Order: sequence, then structure tokens, then C-alpha cells
Amino acid sequence: MSQPSNASRGLDLVNDWYDKFESWLLTDKRSIYGASLARILAGCSVMGILITNFRVRNLLFGEGSVWNKPLQDGSFYWPPRVIVDGMGNTTFLFYYLLVIFVALLFVLGWHTRFVGPLMLIGHISIIERIPVLGDQGDNILRVGLFLLMFMHTSEHWSLDARRRARTEAQPVGRGAGGFGAVLKNLYNSHRVLPLWLTNGLHNVVLIALAWQLMIIYFSAGMFKVKGELWSHGTALYYPLQLQEYKPFPFLTDAFTHIGIVVGTATYAAVVVQLLFSLALIHPISRRIAIFCALMFHLSIAVLMALPWFSLSMIAFDAIFVSTSTFILFDRWIRDKLRPVADLFWDVTDPIVDRLPGRAKEPSLVAQNAD
Repeated sequence: MSQPSNASRGLDLVNDWYDKFESWLLTDKRSIYGASLARILAGCSVMGILITNFRVRNLLFGEGSVWNKPLQDGSFYWPPRVIVDGMGNTTFLFYYLLVIFVALLFVLGWHTRFVGPLMLIGHISIIERIPVLGDQGDNILRVGLFLLMFMHTSEHWSLDARRRARTEAQPVGRGAGGFGAVLKNLYNSHRVLPLWLTNGLHNVVLIALAWQLMIIYFSAGMFKVKGELWSHGTALYYPLQLQEYKPFPFLTDAFTHIGIVVGTATYAAVVVQLLFSLALIHPISRRIAIFCALMFHLSIAVLMALPWFSLSMIAFDAIFVSTSTFILFDRWIRDKLRPVADLFWDVTDPIVDRLPGRAKEPSLVAQNAD
């Protein structure tokens, strides 16, 4: 019997890889814990930007924003921006508060598919009234939120997940419920599309978000490598001398007055950004890279007064954390917060059960009790 040729073995290997990739892509949703945490932290970032700038809202809209007209006219996000162009001051105030409330609903995971796009459009429409309101995390926040709209971000730690657990999915298709069943499943956050489609879309967008993050880290690292100050180990010293980057002057001065700390941190920032993508290959190096990235962004938040940029990056970095780590964290946090959670649900469940469309929906808990 003749031995298989090298070409045949190569084709078998390629076919095996393809089968594994197809199975990975379509059989299940990946990193759903990370996507859920990304939803929470990204929503908190939107809320934080709007709440911390609430006192200067009169500079964003109305007569006080005339100075900012050249920047407004140069905005590339004109469709969302025109939403607020015709508003009066009072209307804009209520709109501003409404976007904050919608962001809160997104954080809580209440009908995430519906409130997510509303939050993103509202956030962009307000920020584009005064582009200087944003920071370095504004672009990644918008890109990341847009991608999250196509992912399953309410599988955990959300009101949607609790609603799914308390209701049954209505059968859809031939011989089953029609359009009414579809609407009821949508309201209760159950699946209405084929599983292979929803899994595939989630995983493809997950890959796109991961690729976006890896490009950001690598390009930022390469940009630093070309800088003379970065190669000298002094690059971090100069921006930290600006008053705008000193939320805690004592901490910043203590950091910059020790030369070896500045030099070490400067080189560490370059190494972390350059090697972040490569370190994701192995589980051990991935944990080290994620920890270093977390410390890197927390340092930026504390020393450079960019908390919402840091929170946005931490939010999307969560997709790289393994599911096993999230499961351990979930068990630990549930044990710690169980008394508070039980009290919260005891108060809210009777209210939710009285909402329209819920009176005739028996909960799974009640069914199991019967």
C-alpha cells in the first residue's frame, strides 16, 4: 500500500483546521462573560463622560457654545449631531438626562438590543456638540460600542438574562406561534434567529473587536519606538508636568521625581503595547499581558486624568479574559452580594411581574414549584 503524499497530508491538515475553526465559529458563542463585562464598563464610561461634564453643559449648547462653532461645523458625525441642532436649552437638558438614563439601562442590561443603539446615537450627538469634550478613548469607545451592538452582551449580569430565566421561549416556525410569538420572544430576550447565525455573527464581531484592540496596542507601541524621548526613557515625564494631567499633584510629583521609576515605566509602556498581541497566544503570557494592560490603564486614569479612556480600554480588554476566570469571579461575587441581590429582587420582581405582557407569563420558578 502506497504511503500518502506530502500534498495529501497537507490537505488533510488544512481540512482539519477548517473543521475546527467552523466548529469554534458556529457551535457556541465565545467570550460571553467578557462581552457582558464590556457592556457594563463601556456603559459606565458613557455615563461618566456625561455626568462629569453636566455642570458645563451650557458651554455645549445654546448661546454659550458659539465659541465652539468651528469645531461643530467640522464634525464628521453629522447625522447624530443634527438631532440636537434644533433643540432649545430646556429640551437639550432633558435630552442630556435621557441619554444618561438610557446608558444606565444599558449597564443594567435592560432590553440591551433596543437601548444600546439609542445610547450610542445619543452619546455621539452630545459629544459632537463639543468635540473637545471627548478624550483619547472616544474613538475606541464608539468603535467598540458599535461592535457590541452585534454581540450577545446580556448573557450574564443583566436584567435580560434574568428575564430569560423566568420565562419560556415561544416556539416559532411552521405549526407554531406566528409574529406574536416572535414579538414575545424579543420582549423576553429569547432567540428568534437560527442558532448558527447568532453564534457566527457574535464570534465574527468578537474577532473584529479583538483585532481592533491588537492594532491599537501595536500601532501605539510602534509610534513610541520611533520617538526619541521614548528611547531615552523620559517621555512620560513631560506630559505629567502639565496641569491638565495632574488630578492628584502629590502622586504625580512623587512619580516624576524618581528618575528610575519614570524610565522603567516609560520602557514598560512600550514593551506592553508592542508584545500585547503576541502574548495572547499562550494562557500564561495572556494573563500577564492582561494584568500589565490593566495596571497601565489604571495608571493613566490616576496620573493623567483620563479615567474614561482607561475604563473604555479595560472594558474591551475584558474579551481576552478566559471564561474559567470569569466563572470563579462570578461565584465569588455572587456569594458576597447574595443578601443584597435577594433584597433587590424581592422588591423589583413584583413590580416587573405586573408590567404589560407579564401577567400571563408563568415563571420557570413557579412551574418548578408545581
